[in-house]
Amino acid sequence: MSEENTDTQVQDVQEAQAAPAATTPPTPEQALNAVASAARQARLTYDEHAGVDQCVKILAEAIGGGQ
Repeated sequence: MSEENTDTQVQDVQEAQAAPAATTPPTPEQALNAVASAARQARLTYDEHAGVDQCVKILAEAIGGGQ
């Protein structure tokens, strides 16, 4: 039974990788928010997180989406 599940999971992954992206590319602000969100979830030290937050603020101001 687990072998069938594994085969199905492999097939699902292969189909997902082969399928073209149907969504439009993100705006610069959306892309920045996605990267910032991922960085906030990463295992970083407090100082590293503070550095990421500072970079996000600087980049947000640069693209006109100041937070």
